[in-house]
Amino acid sequence: MSIEELHLRNFRNIHDQVWNLVPALNVLEGENAQGKTNFLEAVYFLANGRSFRGTDYAGLIRFGASEARLQARWSHEGLESRLEMKLLPEAREVRFQGKTIVRLTPVQAGLRVLVFTPDSSTLFRSPPQARRRYFDHAISVQRPTYANALSRYQRILRQRNQLLECGGAPELADTFDLQWAEGALAVMRERESYLEEIRGPWQRRFRDLLGSEDALEFHWKGELGPAFEMETEDLLKALDGVRGEEKRRGRSLLGPQRDDLQVTLAGHSVKEVASQGQQRMLVIALKLAEADLFQAQSGKAPVFLLDDLGSELDARHQGLLLQILGGLKAQTLLTTAQQGAFASLSAKTFRVQEGRLFE
Repeated sequence: MSIEELHLRNFRNIHDQVWNLVPALNVLEGENAQGKTNFLEAVYFLANGRSFRGTDYAGLIRFGASEARLQARWSHEGLESRLEMKLLPEAREVRFQGKTIVRLTPVQAGLRVLVFTPDSSTLFRSPPQARRRYFDHAISVQRPTYANALSRYQRILRQRNQLLECGGAPELADTFDLQWAEGALAVMRERESYLEEIRGPWQRRFRDLLGSEDALEFHWKGELGPAFEMETEDLLKALDGVRGEEKRRGRSLLGPQRDDLQVTLAGHSVKEVASQGQQRMLVIALKLAEADLFQAQSGKAPVFLLDDLGSELDARHQGLLLQILGGLKAQTLLTTAQQGAFASLSAKTFRVQEGRLFE
């Protein structure tokens, strides 16, 4: 699967640009602050409905414009797909195959876009909420039903917190406690199941990149313990132990919204022992493992976006990564500030200047 054509209008500093890509490697060269990353961001936004920079809709619209428009066309085994998005300051409108859609689930079933940027390396040094947010998104794309379970749990959690804050009736609290326990267990089990699914691919890709035999292990850690060893009654019993403190603080003190992914290398926390290079390889290996799962499920390779690759990886690891992506037959879009850095490869090269592309 590969994106064949993009039409971007009033996105960031891109005024009006048609972009024709090749199925393999596409290189965007240019000096800093010319808009190279903006092109990658547009591709990611089309597939995921959000920016990997954490920017809201208004921040994505070109200064002075009232809206932005993004269009993409791709094909797989002779079947063509078309996606259109209109961005307004407070909303987005999406049409897929000519029909208006609200969720991107039908798009993500065939178009998976994964991104690695200089900021990606901080994933396992960041606060716990960054890892929860990352994996919640990854699981939702891989398993669309998870998004519904997570949304339902978050709604129940907000309502329960409001009840604790205002001191609601006991019989109402019992109802919310049961709904909370059912929702929490569903989210925790989905998270653990996904982690088991990605365990083998992640470990294997990490070994491929580093050539290291150090054991890579990971698990979800929280106050409630492993979800597959518990039932709803166990969560309700755990609530009893913190009920007084919850009433005093006016908020829920248990649940998957407080869990963290613990990652160890050779038995030690990666936060403490992993070098900056190992941290990068750990994240890249995770992205490759996600690609493996998507390909196994859909029979299609994802699209990889690699921003400022030369600043993150040495020449040997750059070559190894691109070799792996070639083996996956993954369409790859990468940016670099170094002119001719990838000239020896079979790639389509673009020069980016002030938000415009030149072949």
